[in-house]
Amino acid sequence: MNYFDNRPIGIFDSGVGGLSILRELQKDFANEDFIYIADTGRVPYGDKKPQDIADYTIECFEKLKKLNVKAAILACNASAPYCLDYIKKDFDFPTLGVIGAGVVDSAMVTQNKNILIMAATATAKSDVFQKAMHKIDSKVNLEIVACPDLVKSVEDGKGNEEEGYQAAKKYIDAYDGFDYDTVLLACTHLPFAKNSIEKLLKDKKKTSKIIDPAKSIASDLNRMLSGLGILSKEEGQKTSYYVTGDTEDFRNIASKLLDQDKDLLDIKDANEI
Repeated sequence: MNYFDNRPIGIFDSGVGGLSILRELQKDFANEDFIYIADTGRVPYGDKKPQDIADYTIECFEKLKKLNVKAAILACNASAPYCLDYIKKDFDFPTLGVIGAGVVDSAMVTQNKNILIMAATATAKSDVFQKAMHKIDSKVNLEIVACPDLVKSVEDGKGNEEEGYQAAKKYIDAYDGFDYDTVLLACTHLPFAKNSIEKLLKDKKKTSKIIDPAKSIASDLNRMLSGLGILSKEEGQKTSYYVTGDTEDFRNIASKLLDQDKDLLDIKDANEI
């Protein structure tokens, strides 16, 4: 028996990085509504204490619960190690985490079993990717680099400008001695700097393949919604945005990253939920 559920899907990130996930989902789920909530008032999470990160994330998930989402995606890799298990257990809607996404794709793509993982600071400090890869292929060699300045360039809407290129160069230059053939963008911000990273690799005469985990998240979400029988049957798509920081700052950056008219973005103050 098939069931349908027209409630929205929630996406949480500390800032604008999760918009890379939203962008992919908007293309793949034309009949689904989305609610994107960003804790921009407290970004970045990478330099916060683990307990604070967990508390802030759970607080935003409480808001998604009030907004009656049918499912959610924790798009903030900095949050997942500290509270994803709690969220999956204590909230009454299913939640996908993006941390670890792209690991399978990277393992399948690499030919020389050397992978460079670009991540946010908090993610780079954890061992989640090493553990995930070890389960898939223990012979793969990983190097993980934290890229806080590149993340900031994306937050400023400059990931694919000269500022983003120079930030990427600073981090990737340090791994010239590592013969990687695959680069995994393990932070949701980094697809918005993909052009800079591609240009840098080309300048280095590297033919490394870049893995964007957003596509695997879309596949995971489709399997989950289909399996639970909670796909929407209504035509059309609506996306609402809730932010804890300045709404106009978010509007300006989001419109640039998503290439959408900023006046058409439905952005609200999350503090009022």
